[in-house]
Amino acid sequence: MYEKRLIDSILKKYVESSPAILVEGAKAVGKTSTCSNLANTTYSLDKKGTLEILSNSPEMIFNDRPPILLDEWQFSPELWTFIRHAVDDGLPDGFVIFTGSSPRINSKIHSGAGRIIRLKMRTFSIEERKMSENYIHVSDFFNSQKNFKISGRTSLKLVDYLDEIYRSGFPGIRSRSEMIRKKMLQDYLENIIHHDFKENGFLIKKPEALFQWLKTYAAVVGTPTKFQTIVDIAMKNNEEIPSKPTTNSYREALSILNIIEEVPAWLPMGHKLLNNISKAPKHFLLDPALITSILGIEKKCLYLFEPPKPIGKFNKTFNGQLIEALVYQSLAVYADVNNAKVSYLRLNNGAREIDFILEKGNSLILFEVKTKTAIDDEDVKHLNWLENEAQDEYQITKIALYTGEFAYTRKDNVYVIPIGMLGA
Repeated sequence: MYEKRLIDSILKKYVESSPAILVEGAKAVGKTSTCSNLANTTYSLDKKGTLEILSNSPEMIFNDRPPILLDEWQFSPELWTFIRHAVDDGLPDGFVIFTGSSPRINSKIHSGAGRIIRLKMRTFSIEERKMSENYIHVSDFFNSQKNFKISGRTSLKLVDYLDEIYRSGFPGIRSRSEMIRKKMLQDYLENIIHHDFKENGFLIKKPEALFQWLKTYAAVVGTPTKFQTIVDIAMKNNEEIPSKPTTNSYREALSILNIIEEVPAWLPMGHKLLNNISKAPKHFLLDPALITSILGIEKKCLYLFEPPKPIGKFNKTFNGQLIEALVYQSLAVYADVNNAKVSYLRLNNGAREIDFILEKGNSLILFEVKTKTAIDDEDVKHLNWLENEAQDEYQITKIALYTGEFAYTRKDNVYVIPIGMLGA
């Protein structure tokens, strides 16, 4: 049975009002099942017979009932070009949906800008994981006036959040047994290194160097660690250090494959804070379950706050990094649904930091993420600081997300919300 996704309604509107749309994202996030739910005709281009037919006679799709789903389109870049020209020639709305994990890295195909709308799918968010019976929605904060009232209660504890991270947000993996989930996540990573790179036209001479780089990247999620530092740590125990162009190509390829994501710094143009803000991106992976899989961390280690130390300085803050990764994955989905942007703020001297910012027009929702069961004044001081700095230019909402029990509003108008109750 199809599990509804938060982007379903947006995708339906896009399909109805544009001739061609591309739904992209990493493998196994549910692109094909979601788009098949809308399509009347489907062509799977990873099947040799179908690929052969459409490569030679692409015009035959005009005889089919739209919307037409062209799944794994990257196997036929010529079909992309054919549809792009068809859009120029007046292709009607609601005709084609492209799905695929990525184009070939070295391909020269036209981006489709101005002709083909793009929509990104991700793994399940908190709301899609059904972590709560009731949710406090990001959209309500964007649409409400000040003094919006919230309330609610959850029984979720830190161990429940960690369990959810290990289940993953992959639709086809999360419902499996623990043993099978673990194996499927390991295979997912192996497939990236030994298959996806090659499939996309990128040659990896030393897969072990790529794995060490990815392992280090996983260990620094939720931080703006410099890329050269990631390389230095990854290659600390290796004889051969890859060149800067090589490591840059790792980063580019993994980004194209939608495996790594970099949250940009919030840069308020013209604001007095601009010159003091760190410009480095904050690092995350597609799904927090991949982090624990890459690093080989067992749940019991995290329950005891005793993660192993396979890489560099790896300490008790790692639970917080994982929880922040879960929050980011969900906020990225919620931002797409609300037509908002995700960023973060950190001053150059590290004195002030906002974990996440959702921005829509002149509205900002500021998020502080805490792995604790109670919120105090110290936890929200950066939220109140930025409100004081930017309230003349922006309408600001302050939210502290935590692993506690109750949703409520503090006297300083900070909304305190259990992480498992945050919805789109």
